[in-house]
Amino acid sequence: MKVEEATDTIAKFFNDLIGAWVPGAVLAAGLAIMHLGPLQLQSVFKLGDTTAAALTFAGILFALGHALLAIHEQALKWLLSKLRVSKSFDETGAKKRQSYEWFAELVKAQQTGGDTKEWSYNDLRSVALSVSAEAAAMGRRFTFISLLCNGVGTALAILAFDFVACSLLSPKLLFAYDHAAPWPVQAILLLGMALALFKQGEVFYSRAMATPFSIAVAELKFKKDANAGKTPPAS
Repeated sequence: MKVEEATDTIAKFFNDLIGAWVPGAVLAAGLAIMHLGPLQLQSVFKLGDTTAAALTFAGILFALGHALLAIHEQALKWLLSKLRVSKSFDETGAKKRQSYEWFAELVKAQQTGGDTKEWSYNDLRSVALSVSAEAAAMGRRFTFISLLCNGVGTALAILAFDFVACSLLSPKLLFAYDHAAPWPVQAILLLGMALALFKQGEVFYSRAMATPFSIAVAELKFKKDANAGKTPPAS
């Protein structure tokens, strides 16, 4: 395996690990602070002193993070769209970008014969990620940030819902802090941060879907033209 391939594999692994582990850790720590208090949270952390317990906790948080991403994808995304808080990716508008049109022309020029087929947006994006290592790296980076924002936002939204439900229906389930802001203020802060993260995740998802075309065009067309314009050195 080449050094570049090994580095890319390690980067993908850590992106997936952090992208799922951080949201799971946010939800677990938030629930513990909300219901058990800081002292009990420290006791829980002490249980992870051994290697086996630490790996078990890491696995649980990893699975919890993926569950949060599934909740966002299957439920929250639809709800946010219905409430007009966020919107889905505008594929029609993205196809009007100059970088997409240029890349589509480059791919079309490579097709031979009369059987010319229309490529879908996702197919062309996959081609762009395949032909340009820089585009693939940038696409993965933006996708990772988007998933991280959505995962943490989902964790905060669940914490806000749990906090409001307990405050209204059963306050005894919450840990009693000596100094704390009124529960509506805390709920608004949690929901506000969650919504801000959802919007940020939406921004980076759009970048992940559109940016690879401009990078691939620059690498395939302009760099190729620049190399073609160079005169060979005199022998």
